[in-house]
Amino acid sequence: MSSNRFLTAAATLLALLPSAVAWAQQPDTGGPPAAPSSTAAPTDPAAPASSASAPNSNAPAPTTPASDQADRAQEEAEIAAELAKNQAASSPTGTPTPADSSSSSESTGASASSRGLSNLMNPAISAVGIVLGGASSRPEGTSVAPGDLQTGIFVQEVELRASAIVDPFFRADVALAGSSDHVAFEEAYLTTLDLPRLTLRAGQMHSAVGRHNLLHTHAFPFVTAPLPWRALMGEEGLTDPGVSADLLLPLPFYAEINAQVFQGDWAPLVGSIPDNPATAVDESVPDRRRNSDFAYVGHLKTLFDMSDATTLELGTSYVGGRNGFAGWSNLAAGDMTVKWRPVEAERYMGFDWTTEYVWDERGHAPTDHTRGGGYTAVRFQFAQQWWLQARGSVLGLPQGDSPRIWRGEGLAAFVPSEFSALRLQYGIEKAANDPSPLVHEVFAQAVFSVGPHPAHAY
Repeated sequence: MSSNRFLTAAATLLALLPSAVAWAQQPDTGGPPAAPSSTAAPTDPAAPASSASAPNSNAPAPTTPASDQADRAQEEAEIAAELAKNQAASSPTGTPTPADSSSSSESTGASASSRGLSNLMNPAISAVGIVLGGASSRPEGTSVAPGDLQTGIFVQEVELRASAIVDPFFRADVALAGSSDHVAFEEAYLTTLDLPRLTLRAGQMHSAVGRHNLLHTHAFPFVTAPLPWRALMGEEGLTDPGVSADLLLPLPFYAEINAQVFQGDWAPLVGSIPDNPATAVDESVPDRRRNSDFAYVGHLKTLFDMSDATTLELGTSYVGGRNGFAGWSNLAAGDMTVKWRPVEAERYMGFDWTTEYVWDERGHAPTDHTRGGGYTAVRFQFAQQWWLQARGSVLGLPQGDSPRIWRGEGLAAFVPSEFSALRLQYGIEKAANDPSPLVHEVFAQAVFSVGPHPAHAY
């Protein structure tokens, strides 16, 4: 280690320091110092110097090789003891040295050492940026769902994230995300560590509804979230302050159940209707939700190994809560994901197939009392850095008061590493029984990441 080499060099310099000081204090005779007589008796370091051997009573006695070795041995012993104490203090499994009981921070190794503050408690800080640009034939100012793309070049999102182990009991994650128009805390939660089969969380977080709702924007398989998800759950998805409990069930196969409670200011629970200024009648309906009207989430998923290269994941979700119309909203969702990675070439080839469906019922809602939609998507990796993807979505299964909308997307991605990606997406969209022409979109996206960004869910 570099620190050991540094301490050895320091010990050598300290051992030579007394000889250098003694030589520097000798009187200047105008020439080089005379060599000692070969017949001179060796000097006893324990005996006082005589007037004949030390004409200058103020000068220190010259040191001998024996004294040099003793001083050097003493210095090395002191440095070795200090090094052993610091290493034992900084090691997670090290035993505190009882020799110095006055420094509790050094004995724990958690916050400080004799050299200054420790780096053990520094959080892992990362940043992710998404730049998006392209063209859409959608008329400017119109949309069918939140997050519909418009022609232009813009920063889709920037995310700053900090993660750290708080202490032996908790881990903390904080993510600040947004664009030039809106910035907010996407996540800020505390997670328990090392509880048998149980994980507890509290704070701002994504709800465990299906698969896509758990993803951050930079981890979306496509440029935007699926059309039904944006229409039924909002552009930001189901994210809010809440508490969560994840339990790994004691079964012979993998099965996990999530129970969560959120504040629930979400699109499925919204109950207000704005007034239409084009009519003389006031159609507005105020939101009648109260602060005590929470959203309750349940999620169950399981994972099976179909072969050495193929896995199947199945999940089902439920969201319930009192909505703004003073009724009860029920949202149910199901998801299925198949992943194939050949064991002999998992870095160069792969195939994913994901299908999700969501159904939403809003009690006492005057319009769109029942709505639903789903999507299916495939992703094929044909080289180490290249992907081809396709997704088809439908909004209006069952069909509400709004027309049914179909959407298709194709995407090609160049992924040089886990820290960057360049993607090109083409989209086409059509509303049923709508004489308007098809909506065509072409968008390019650049995603980059710096810092130790945590791994995403499987």
